[in-house]
Amino acid sequence: MKGDSRMSWKEKKEVKWLVMTILVLLLFYLLSLNRSWFQPIGVVLNAVFFPFAVTGVLYYLFRPLVEWLERRKTPRSIAVLLVFLVIGLSLAGIMMTAGPFFQKQFVSFVAQVPEMVEFVADGIESIRNEQQALAPPIRDAIPNLSQEIGSEWNRYAGSIASSMLRVFNWMSNALFVLGLVPFILFYALKDGDKLISKMMGLAPSSYREHVPPLLKDLDDTLSSFIRGKAVISLVVGSLLLAGYSIIGLEYALVLAVIGMLANIVPFFGPVIGAAPAVLVALIQDPVKALYVILVTIIIQQIEGNFISPQIMGKTMDIHPVTVIVLIIVAGSLSGLIGILIVVPVYAVVKVFIKHGRRIFHA
Repeated sequence: MKGDSRMSWKEKKEVKWLVMTILVLLLFYLLSLNRSWFQPIGVVLNAVFFPFAVTGVLYYLFRPLVEWLERRKTPRSIAVLLVFLVIGLSLAGIMMTAGPFFQKQFVSFVAQVPEMVEFVADGIESIRNEQQALAPPIRDAIPNLSQEIGSEWNRYAGSIASSMLRVFNWMSNALFVLGLVPFILFYALKDGDKLISKMMGLAPSSYREHVPPLLKDLDDTLSSFIRGKAVISLVVGSLLLAGYSIIGLEYALVLAVIGMLANIVPFFGPVIGAAPAVLVALIQDPVKALYVILVTIIIQQIEGNFISPQIMGKTMDIHPVTVIVLIIVAGSLSGLIGILIVVPVYAVVKVFIKHGRRIFHA
């Protein structure tokens, strides 16, 4: 039939976004070939990224509380100060209650890291010895597992070490960041609602009517992603802590925090977060490693099928294959920072394209 040869609206939409993804990836590739041109810009962005990124996350997390107080006739500035007071008291309470216990576990966990590295190395050596003991025809017919595992381990260990070095470099500027973020956050929470009027003043008069819906769509997208990720990571961390405690895993609190933070990384986060727990379990009791894997699978099924759909909804409706490709490309170009921001950046680009098509086809 004639109608069968035509693409449906859904199919046309998928093709459109596929083409856009390819074009974006091509742009990233061309930029990577000339990355030296952008090195000065990269230095400036690295200097300002962390404080403004932290401020942006905190802004979207605590803005609902400021708006809730404002709806109850609290002046905006007083509402922001009350939120700052709540944040300070909450942090002080956490540090006084869970802080010493977490510090004790963390110091013990860090002390065991060399043992975990040695355990992995011994495992690779054991595979090498087992493979060498096989008959030559069989040994030649199967892949050199020890060499492949060893090379992969070295590659990922180097990548992890590089990321950790960047984290420590950021932490070296912690005093500057901690001193700067509260000031930026205060004015963002106090005057953030005035952004639309300021943006409308900058826009050409013929496009001013399109600015409010564009900014609202951007705001909804970013707020849904940041708040959703924060809530989901907190829930996953709590479930991991409960699961690790039930099976009697050592360093349960530290490993649950690692899993909670790793959950921020799209798609690959659960695997990254579970790896240290599996290593600790293997050293403590090999059977317990199976329990850790089982706990991780159960929690991820709960998160993927019940928690994320309820919290994130359809706001960040991005195909999993697109997410994987974006993560791989962003990771190769920008490392950890690129992996963390590529999904919301892609979502923001989608919003601009959607509103751009609406404006220019109006």
